[in-house]
Amino acid sequence: MQKVIISDTSCLILLDKIGELKLLNKLFGQIIVTQEIAREFKKELPDWFTVEEPTNKTYQKILEASLDKEKQAQ
Repeated sequence: MQKVIISDTSCLILLDKIGELKLLNKLFGQIIVTQEIAREFKKELPDWFTVEEPTNKTYQKILEASLDKEKQAQ
């Protein structure tokens, strides 16, 4: 079974700031992010990142409701 890691852009930004973005590749191999996360990161992602859109929109909405509190506050 494939591992699934769910993260917001903050994790990528913080790891990049301390020069340790490569840790994600060492721990998990290929990393898949959405276009929105790639855009928020504002830098070119390494080649071991893949940008894909979610295929299960219902599950995506459930996750967004519980994970992305910042958007709800706007």
